[in-house]
Amino acid sequence: MILTDSQQWVNLYDTIKEESRKSEEKHVHIYVSAADADSVCALRILESLLQNDLVPHGWTAVSRYQEVIEDFLATYDEEDPVTRFVVLINCGSSEDVGSLLGLAQRPNICVVIVDSHRPIMHLSNDGDTSSQIFVLMDSEAEGITSDDIPHAYDGDGEDSEDDGDHDNDSEQENDDENERGGRRRRLEDGTYASDQDQDSPRTNRAARRRERKLRDDARATYYSQGVHYGKPSACLLYDLAYHLQQDSSYMLWLALVGLTDHLVHGRVDGSKYDEYYLRYESHVAAGGHLDEAQAVEPVDGDGGTGSPPVPTCRIAPQDDFRFGLLREWTLWDAMAHSPYVASRLQTYTEKGRERLEFLLIKMGIPLREARGLYALDMKPLYKAKLEEQLALHGVSYGLGDAIFKSFQLQDGYSRCVMAVDVVHAATALLESGAVRRPRESSAGSTSTEDDTPNALGDHRDRFWRCWNALSWRDDDGELRRGIELAKKVQRALVADGGSVVVQRLYHNFRQFRIFDLSDHQLTNRALLAHPMTLQRMAAFFQEQHLHQSQNNRRKPLVLVGTKDPLNGRCLVVGYQVTAPGQGNRLGAAFEAAAEEVGAQAWHDLFDTSIMEIAGEDVERFKAELLRVASELL
Repeated sequence: MILTDSQQWVNLYDTIKEESRKSEEKHVHIYVSAADADSVCALRILESLLQNDLVPHGWTAVSRYQEVIEDFLATYDEEDPVTRFVVLINCGSSEDVGSLLGLAQRPNICVVIVDSHRPIMHLSNDGDTSSQIFVLMDSEAEGITSDDIPHAYDGDGEDSEDDGDHDNDSEQENDDENERGGRRRRLEDGTYASDQDQDSPRTNRAARRRERKLRDDARATYYSQGVHYGKPSACLLYDLAYHLQQDSSYMLWLALVGLTDHLVHGRVDGSKYDEYYLRYESHVAAGGHLDEAQAVEPVDGDGGTGSPPVPTCRIAPQDDFRFGLLREWTLWDAMAHSPYVASRLQTYTEKGRERLEFLLIKMGIPLREARGLYALDMKPLYKAKLEEQLALHGVSYGLGDAIFKSFQLQDGYSRCVMAVDVVHAATALLESGAVRRPRESSAGSTSTEDDTPNALGDHRDRFWRCWNALSWRDDDGELRRGIELAKKVQRALVADGGSVVVQRLYHNFRQFRIFDLSDHQLTNRALLAHPMTLQRMAAFFQEQHLHQSQNNRRKPLVLVGTKDPLNGRCLVVGYQVTAPGQGNRLGAAFEAAAEEVGAQAWHDLFDTSIMEIAGEDVERFKAELLRVASELL
């Protein structure tokens, strides 16, 4: 059941709250994707709601469907009669959840899905589990209603009956036509039918066939769109909190970070982002203060009335630049190591860096100022003119859209952070965060973190680090560590990505371009061998080709990552710019190609445009992908 109305969301939440309060056994369990910042933000919002309402709950960070299945089946018995609720955050739309979790054998389990991945694949009309699954969706934001989403599987049981009768209907058609008589009534489409025909078995079967064909066509159209994305889950859960009248400015900040995560990783286009921005800007204007200082009490006898509370931490709209981490870096580094700038100026080459220097000179910003820390060393005069001068001179360098509207979090005079920078930091921690464990330094002292590439923690450890980084003031320094790690990722992405471009490690085909790095040794493999980072690298490759060639067509792009030295697998990422009604279709092509050649492949990540494949099967997979792409793309 798809719930598209805010009142439906509220009713469902109230049901969960009342049921779960009855017994500690009926606690809510949340499975949350460990893949992106939006998921972490969404979890923090939902957990705040549950804590406020004293609802017992727990959560598990997961990286693939197999982890969800194993934990769910181990936790929930088939014989358990107690009603329980399970929530899936960004890990439930791309599979048939009812079959995956065996809900038909567990009628006491209700699953609530909050997931931005589209299309929604689990719906079926067989009646067995449809009443156990609830999907939250904002139909206004996505421009569709629940009626526009067809069932993934048609379980009406009429196909065989109708098909068996089809031949008999055809044979009897002429005889029936001769036998018909009496009155004939004009139908809406201008044709005529006798009164005898209206309730005849043949007419009813024909009507059912027409209805089934319409359903089949609608199903094919919807699911052939490919992978696309709906409203960020953090925004959806903030909206729920708002309608419950339990929203807070901190929840609003988390929603804005989730929205920015979708923008940074190409999951929302510019026009839709602007639409979301205007909506949440109104919430910021209505009350974007996270906390307030204590009011100053008047001194006895001084006749004063005391000062009103002064906000010490607030959210504010703020224009930002598409070269992220500017306020945490130098202007030079932020631009030179940004995929956005590098794809246009080729700053991974000496000539490209010279072009960047020339642009800064035209903007009237001395290189000495550009190479100093933006927040501490750059003079206010040059900061003030940056936006105006970039808008004036950036167009001729392909940087005409370098400025966009965003938000920042201000903590008095002590700290100010942009939503984009938080996204970069959170993503870096989720994908490349090191294990937090004591180690001995060369001086004999101990440290709590090992930053060596081989010290990557598992996804749950990294999820906790990101969770802490998204706290405000009590983040244990994780946000700062995440920002520093994000800088390393930015440098690595442009340096190694630029090297791939210079060496022309790609093949251009009619349907798509393919970059195969499976046998290529990247200098920064440990930082770049992760799904979200590879998606950004694929976007960088596509933008680079668009701006450095005469062909302005954005072909779909396939990126085969480097081979994992531990398990010999390669990540395969399909990247395609999406538009309304046209998503990323490479995921279906991946699955078909891998199945056809019998490749060892793992296609159970939450984003179906990403899969893993055994290194030895890459060549056969690529050859088959070329064949199936002509049919599916």
